[in-house]
Amino acid sequence: MSEIQFTPDQVRAIESEANMVITACPGSGKTSIVVEKIIREVEDLKPYQGVIGITFTVKASKELKKRCKKNGVETKASFFGTIDHFCLSEIIYPFISRIYGAAVIPLECKLFNDLDEELRAGLPDLGAVGNELKTEDYNLYEPIFRKLYTKGIIILETLGVLSVHVINNSSGCKKYIKSKYTSLYVDEYQDSSEPQHQLFISLLDLGLKAVAVGDIQQSIYAWRGSDPQYIQDLIAKPDVFEHHIVNINHRCHPSINNYANRLFNDNSVVQPTEETRVYQRVYTGNQLSAVQQINVPINKLVDDGLASSLSEIAILVRSNRSLEFVKNGLTVPFRVYSDDPLSSINTPTTKILNGLLFYYFDSTFLANDVLEATEQFRTLSTMERKKISRTIKALRDIPQDELKDNLIRICQALIEIDITKVEENALGRILDDQIVIKQYKPIDQNEVQVMTLHKSKGLEFDVVFHLDLYDWVFPRREFIQGCYDEIFSDWDQELNLHFVGITRAKEYCILVSSTRRLNSNDEEKSGNKSQFMTLPGLAGLYS
Repeated sequence: MSEIQFTPDQVRAIESEANMVITACPGSGKTSIVVEKIIREVEDLKPYQGVIGITFTVKASKELKKRCKKNGVETKASFFGTIDHFCLSEIIYPFISRIYGAAVIPLECKLFNDLDEELRAGLPDLGAVGNELKTEDYNLYEPIFRKLYTKGIIILETLGVLSVHVINNSSGCKKYIKSKYTSLYVDEYQDSSEPQHQLFISLLDLGLKAVAVGDIQQSIYAWRGSDPQYIQDLIAKPDVFEHHIVNINHRCHPSINNYANRLFNDNSVVQPTEETRVYQRVYTGNQLSAVQQINVPINKLVDDGLASSLSEIAILVRSNRSLEFVKNGLTVPFRVYSDDPLSSINTPTTKILNGLLFYYFDSTFLANDVLEATEQFRTLSTMERKKISRTIKALRDIPQDELKDNLIRICQALIEIDITKVEENALGRILDDQIVIKQYKPIDQNEVQVMTLHKSKGLEFDVVFHLDLYDWVFPRREFIQGCYDEIFSDWDQELNLHFVGITRAKEYCILVSSTRRLNSNDEEKSGNKSQFMTLPGLAGLYS
């Protein structure tokens, strides 16, 4: 066992070798459990074997891989990455030709919205909420999938559906997965879609040990086809899955934990605490004014030692629009985590370009990290590895104003695929935007972390400023002519998202609203408090 002192619940989950579902609250150490299980398992594997570690974000997968490799542990042939990355690199790219025939031109994964109009013909608008495909839709659209394949196109939004079809119909794919992998670990299972759930079941049916980890109260992606019902379906099969509950929050101050739990149950038991560290603050003015006013308490938090550095302070917002208020209102140094133009395209080329950008701007990123990404798409000989490693290492000697052309050149040399105009333009947008470039650099201890609530999932900070807590905004309300009742777009999902934001805070959580607010048309309205701030049971749990 590692040096971490595990609780009895954690030990039971670690030591069991059964298929299992682990339901874990925020701060319960679920990642530590998964890491310990993986470390114990890979020790006994052959060099060509490994485990599958699926995480929700690229950042989380890098952290999982890093922790599993700590102290020189050899993870053998394990996979660590997102579900999209796994579907592309381990199922679709190597095996779809067994179903559709040999590809005439190199395959490229594209977003539905990036396709020309004629290539979308016959498909629903996959870029729109509510049009997510399910595995039962495969036969209906197979002729279109095949036609796009002949043109070298795989649609990002169809990866799950295609992967389930390939793995269930390609004996070669089944043999490959069974021979290479022994277990499957999936984090954030409450955010799985139907195709992702069916892929999990397909891998389980191949004989892999399966571990699903999640928390129904952190389900925040129903708008794009995710459904917490799938993790509940696993729990409802005790003959197949052991259910381990890990529900002690070791992260948050007790007062934060008390407040967060009362969001769902106004009678939940309150932990004893001598201090209340949740604050509801109403600032004068609109959203921009509120951001301008929190510059003072941010500096004071560091001066008073309540936050170890500015990087341990996070500002969380509901939408990308609100990021603009923060960008324009903050005077303290900050770093914004926004959508990355390359990541949204999600092709082999953009994955390599992402890795090269990290290598250039972050000295802790290794040339071997780029090599490992390259080998997801191309087999390299020992000589090729040495040559490519030298090419990657030379990248750091290139001036930034010459970076774009060199990145394209190196990327094309690594995976032997010509970069498209869309990918080139995305790379250019990144290099022209200093705020986006910061996302590729190591975290600066002197910068506040700014992001949407969705992007904060899995992170933690000493102090969290949770903005956008207005009526109509969060939770989002529907306007219905002649109706005066409060009608919410999706109360449960929004409440889960609010819960995620609050539980990112370890020591202090400040819930922010203001007396006025600007709506989507920049019209100033009354800034009434969010319904989340007046829930029954919260009285006395905040200052």
